Amino acid sequence: MSPAAIPPNETERLAALRRCAVLDTAPEESFDRITRLVTLLTGVPVAVISFVDRDRQWFKSRIGLTTTETPREVAFCAHAILADEPLIVEDARRDPRFHDNPLVTAEDGVRFYAGAPIRTAEGLNVGVLCAIDRVPRRLGPKRIAALRELAAMVATELALRVANQRLTGELVARVKVESGRAVVRQRLQDLLETATDWLWETDAEHRFVYVSHPMPAGVAGGAFLGRTRRELAGGDAADPVWSGHVADLDAHRPFRAFRYAVRRADGGTSHLETSGKPMFDRAGRFVGYRGTGRDVTAMVQSELAMRAMSAKLHALQASGVIGVITCEGDRIVDANDEFLRIVGHDRADVDAGRLTWSRVAPPSLHMVEDDAPSGPAGSFHRLCLHRSGARVPVAISSFTLDGAAGQWMALVQDVSEQKAREAQIRDLAYRDTLTGLLNRRSFNEQLARHLTPGRDGTRRGGALVVLDLDNFKDVNDAIGHDAGDALLQTIAHRLLQATGDEDVVARLGGDEFAVVLVDVDAPQEIETRARRLLEVLSQPVRHRDETLHPSASLGVTRFPQDADDAAELLKNADVALYRAKAAGRRSVSFFDPGMMDGAIARLKLLNEVRLAMAENQFRLAYQPVVRMDGRGHSGFEVLIRWLHPRRGLLGPGEFLDAMEGAGLHGWIARFVMETAARQARGWLDHGLDPGTIGVNMSGSQIRADGFADDMLAVLATWRVAPRRIVLEVTEQVVIAEDPRIATALARLHAAGVRIALDDFGTGYSSLAHLRRFPVDVLKIDRSFVTDIGTDAGDTAITRAIVNLAHSLDLEVVAEGIETEAQFARLSALGCDLGQGFLLGRPMPVEAATEWLGGVPGRAAATG
Repeated sequence: MSPAAIPPNETERLAALRRCAVLDTAPEESFDRITRLVTLLTGVPVAVISFVDRDRQWFKSRIGLTTTETPREVAFCAHAILADEPLIVEDARRDPRFHDNPLVTAEDGVRFYAGAPIRTAEGLNVGVLCAIDRVPRRLGPKRIAALRELAAMVATELALRVANQRLTGELVARVKVESGRAVVRQRLQDLLETATDWLWETDAEHRFVYVSHPMPAGVAGGAFLGRTRRELAGGDAADPVWSGHVADLDAHRPFRAFRYAVRRADGGTSHLETSGKPMFDRAGRFVGYRGTGRDVTAMVQSELAMRAMSAKLHALQASGVIGVITCEGDRIVDANDEFLRIVGHDRADVDAGRLTWSRVAPPSLHMVEDDAPSGPAGSFHRLCLHRSGARVPVAISSFTLDGAAGQWMALVQDVSEQKAREAQIRDLAYRDTLTGLLNRRSFNEQLARHLTPGRDGTRRGGALVVLDLDNFKDVNDAIGHDAGDALLQTIAHRLLQATGDEDVVARLGGDEFAVVLVDVDAPQEIETRARRLLEVLSQPVRHRDETLHPSASLGVTRFPQDADDAAELLKNADVALYRAKAAGRRSVSFFDPGMMDGAIARLKLLNEVRLAMAENQFRLAYQPVVRMDGRGHSGFEVLIRWLHPRRGLLGPGEFLDAMEGAGLHGWIARFVMETAARQARGWLDHGLDPGTIGVNMSGSQIRADGFADDMLAVLATWRVAPRRIVLEVTEQVVIAEDPRIATALARLHAAGVRIALDDFGTGYSSLAHLRRFPVDVLKIDRSFVTDIGTDAGDTAITRAIVNLAHSLDLEVVAEGIETEAQFARLSALGCDLGQGFLLGRPMPVEAATEWLGGVPGRAAATG
């Protein structure tokens, strides 16, 4: 099958298709009418209007066809859009372009196809009007011409559809504009009617000619008209405040927040505040002022009361033994030195208005003892926030100065030392400070209590569940320790919710928790409750903008059946927990005595591994990689081996999982890179060119902090060019979509290191992963090579992988070549490189050196 070429104007063509806004829309009679005409005109059973998208063809209208779209790579219409004349295929099985197309080879497949391009006014073919039959047929010139005309009708319908949508959009926009204007007019009217301030105007002699309502209580609006502000207030010309205001008026300058007092009808005084700007006519002549005014009597009275109260509290503020603050609403307008010390701010923050109560005592902080009262008055304990971020426990006594003005004061005493002593005694003795659960010490006491026989000598049955979170370190590393803490707190809460009142829940440390299930004896009931815990813990957790998907591994042991001692039970549960992790995590494992043998064996193996690391018992084996066109040497893949003093040479399957599980993945990565780079430099210095060196790395190794920098540092130390290194990763590493892995691979690839996708075809990777990751090489898994000559499926998959790789400018390496027949078949399919026992077994460094020495024409490069 030959996929259709991509039109040279593909970008413009797809943009024109998007402008049509027709993809994935509902059927429309205007288009269905045309497909019915096609069937009537040509006599075919199937007619469709197809639009060719980036990766598919989608059918806007169809007759005789149930599917709504097909992949573009098999679409006849992908060929039809390449020319302006209709594409006629009288018998698809005889046409070399389509004879092996799945749409043709299928039962009742396509035999006849006639497709006229749907061409937009810009001259871009966005789709095809098709006539299709399942038997060969011919179509006369008149019917072809008619099909072309009907395709033009589809284009016209598209143009009309776009024009209608544009007109609709313009009408909607116009309606929105008109609605907005009406809203603005109504808003202005509402503001004028409900404003607490009033509006005024004066003439050129500063006499009021207009005053709106409402006016301050006890002052009639008519009292202003015809009079000046100075006449109303009886302002003294010698008063600097009034003289300054008169100067502004005489100079026709704007003024703001000018305060004055007027006598009310009841004999009292109202304090008013006003702002105004001058008005000029078109000739530039001054005609008066216009502005706003408001009653600030309550504010002035509060200010006076505050000043009086401040004077009374001056001695207390200066004492330095207790913090004193004065607030207007949320803003702290005055604070003494002791309060500033408590919160770590200076007086400049107060003077600049930057210090607020919600800033130093944010609502999100937990109360130490009692929550604050609903109003500003009362006595309570809470936490204040120091400027450094520290939380300071304080005792507060607050009282209202002026409720209407929101003025209040508070006495604030630092009780850090007292609370620290109390918390230390309480928390150290009983609780885990982060989660509030029992700590390890308290848990051991509770477990021992449940294991103690009752007065009648009987023991209560139950189960001990020890669990820890899978990949918890990844949460801390990728999102932050605050996310890790939040996750631990959520897990603790869920454990409490999912257990009974008599059950015991504790955090033993880190991400490890323990639960004692009390008064359960039946194994089935214990398993049900354990799996319920696993289900509850696996629910997603939302932290800020991140969604965490936790999972846990559970180890379960019963008492008194498995043990009647707390230490023994914990050991049993830990052994079962290890088995749960080894089973793939997110699982429950029940203890049985046979597990102890496995635990002892694992411990022995790890001890031997650590001794082997100290005594340099690990080696690298070198398996040749050759070119398929002539079997010339291309490079080596290095494989780690253990030269065990008693068991001989061991492959990675004997020890690698145990080392990874023990957190030794970093050591493995450094050993492999250091040894391979050092050996490559040795060969180069002796005139031998090893070609490329392939090194295998796991996801845990790549995601480690500094992996890329460490790898490049090793290459720089041994003067080995990064282009000589092929970093081999499996599909599972790519599928994980870990941003740390992606960053490390991008860093190495940018430096010149080549990236190979190993065991390709056995996982679930997709073209999206190949586009996202900087892959240079695909390695076909040996499972496809084994039956390459006899299994048509393996042959087809291998051919597809080779074609895919070459279309993406990737090299293809076939693994596991063991016979000449396999080699010949893979070479014919286009594989670039190969490796396997036929071409060269993994060999020690001495044999690899002899191999390089026997390869003709291997002049050494410099790096």
